[in-house]
Amino acid sequence: MALVRKYGKPDIFPTMTCNPNWEEIKNELKFGQTSQHCPDLVVRVFRVKLEEMKQQLFEKDILEKVKAYTYVVEFQKRGLPHAHFLLIMRGKYK
Repeated sequence: MALVRKYGKPDIFPTMTCNPNWEEIKNELKFGQTSQHCPDLVVRVFRVKLEEMKQQLFEKDILEKVKAYTYVVEFQKRGLPHAHFLLIMRGKYK
């Protein structure tokens, strides 16, 4: 609420969901294992990809200039993490 009061309404609501079929996960599983057997591996790979997404959004400006943002990481019922972002863009990029 404080961000909305100061910077205005959010403009973009992207979501990033973990894919248990990412190569980084599949390559580390032992024979017969699924991603459900290694939640620590899944979370570590998701965290690396989340940090890359944050770098793309906020440092490399792939969606143009972000004035303010917030995000939250949640777990689905299947145990896979996903992140919700709220982005407030700068004036001319709205």
